[in-house]
Amino acid sequence: MSDRDPQRAADYDRELRQDHYTPEELADLLEMDVYVVRSAVWDKQLPATIMGNTIVSIRREDVLNWLARRG
Repeated sequence: MSDRDPQRAADYDRELRQDHYTPEELADLLEMDVYVVRSAVWDKQLPATIMGNTIVSIRREDVLNWLARRG
């Protein structure tokens, strides 16, 4: 995130305060490949709401716990 981009800073701040994330939002926020997020969900390391074969949402609380376990 660039300090020179006020819109990106505002988006980042808003994303930090969300209660739920899509895999894409979470990957963008954590600056990681969305494959890492999806793999963690499918490997049952990161709880998520799934409908069919689609990861619908991931709770902020679960993200924080997952990150703490990852070190």
